[in-house]
Amino acid sequence: MEIEKEVKKITLGHEIGAGAACLKCKDKCEGFELHFWRKICRNCKCGVEDHDVQLQTEENKKVGKLFEDTKYTGLIAKLKRDGIPSYRGNQVTICIPSTTVSTATPVPASSFIPGSSQISAPSAEPAYSPPAASVHSPASPAAVSTAAPGTGRTAASGPGHSALPSAVTLTKGPVAATTVFPSPTPVPAKTDVVKSVTYEWAPPGINQSLALRYMELLPPEQRPIAGTAGADYRKKQMAKQLPDHDQDPERCHELSPGEVKQMQQYVRKYKDEALGVGDIALPEDMGQQDGMAGEKGPQGLGAGGKPGAGATGAPGNKSDAVATMGKVGTPGAAGMSPAGPVGNYSCHHCQLPMKKGEPAVYAERAGYDKLWHPACFVCCNCTELLVDMIYFWKKGQLYCGRHYGDSEKPRCAGCDELIFSNEYTQAEGHNWHLKHFCCFDCDCVLAGETYVMEDEKPVCKPCYMKNHAVCCVACQNPIEPEAQRVSYGEHHWHAEPQCFQCSCCSKCLMGQRFMAMQGMLLCSVECKKKITAS
Repeated sequence: MEIEKEVKKITLGHEIGAGAACLKCKDKCEGFELHFWRKICRNCKCGVEDHDVQLQTEENKKVGKLFEDTKYTGLIAKLKRDGIPSYRGNQVTICIPSTTVSTATPVPASSFIPGSSQISAPSAEPAYSPPAASVHSPASPAAVSTAAPGTGRTAASGPGHSALPSAVTLTKGPVAATTVFPSPTPVPAKTDVVKSVTYEWAPPGINQSLALRYMELLPPEQRPIAGTAGADYRKKQMAKQLPDHDQDPERCHELSPGEVKQMQQYVRKYKDEALGVGDIALPEDMGQQDGMAGEKGPQGLGAGGKPGAGATGAPGNKSDAVATMGKVGTPGAAGMSPAGPVGNYSCHHCQLPMKKGEPAVYAERAGYDKLWHPACFVCCNCTELLVDMIYFWKKGQLYCGRHYGDSEKPRCAGCDELIFSNEYTQAEGHNWHLKHFCCFDCDCVLAGETYVMEDEKPVCKPCYMKNHAVCCVACQNPIEPEAQRVSYGEHHWHAEPQCFQCSCCSKCLMGQRFMAMQGMLLCSVECKKKITAS
């Protein structure tokens, strides 16, 4: 019964994304089919991240398990019935008003209806104008009109709103006298067009304005806006930087009980010593605090730097949201200038100064004396943006999950899993599980066999001759990997007299000067003329 459960689990795992189209190979791939132990498609050899597979639920479970039993449990939802925590990706929609100019026309006298709630004012009396409420956004300020309750009056203030006509009469009931109105003329007025931008992820625990500024400092092609290349980039980086088989033994292939125990110890170690999530704050706000770094992090974080536990931009007890901090950034006098660089704050990665109002990324593991530009918060190995600011800190360096794992354990070039066994193979500059040094085409074990490296992948000789070998122009037979050959452009020959010879007079050209014409070899101008004439 237990074996049947395990087989069912494996089968269900391999059904995920089955048949999905490959975004790289297009029609050349018959559809995604996961290899039994390699983390690639059996049909096209591309990874799951290169296929149109909707893995949001699986990815959320993976990251949820990563944050389980850590101080970052605030970023995951409550345990589901299956006991698997789920990552709350903090998807947000930000509304950005953009002002456009349109034309407003006053109501003509003929359309005025006595007793209605339309607005008019006598020439000797100024228009009723209560204070207007304003809504401000980082993009452009906008004025919003307000109405006095129960009076039917409306007043508008701010740029772009026109004054009411002067020759009008304020009425609340039937009108006895006829009032003359001036001819209506078009008046320019501003209207606000609201543009909504949905980010599939945004930094948690901070106000929307700061989150928007953070996003604007990322490279445009890496901003996780829904339906764009930036969202696809985040999806691929989530799969690449945080391999689920680096933390979950159930995602690995045939681990022994001893290897499972070692893996669990490895996961516990990095959760305690290396795993972290970046914080966002303004350096000048951090620098205003006195003393040494306390237990609390930047604004928006609670004790211990737990996201979501502090303030989110709302007024309140400031001591609950902001840590007592000392100097931040490059050693020197902390301060704030009216414009340009702020004090002596500089990015830990690029060493360039921070500007006033620019949000900075902090890593609690690194200490709050270090900060990064949003676009500089990258892995020290692959230099890719750390997805969702999830980092691993080791020996003064930021790592993504994959390259932190590589710095701790050897990784099998066959199955992409970390190696927890004491015995493994090293070949061609890579590490391999003993049973995974196999032909990349047919999976036959290559121990003691002849193999050829093709695109940095080992291939057995039969598969090489069938799928990768080039053909000799003369004899039309594939050239063996160990055989000597002569290549000229896209053409190849066996380095033997019977193949590498003049196409006209059959003279052996080994070690001789020759001319090539449309795949033919010629020893002299005379032979070229004969071939051309024939």
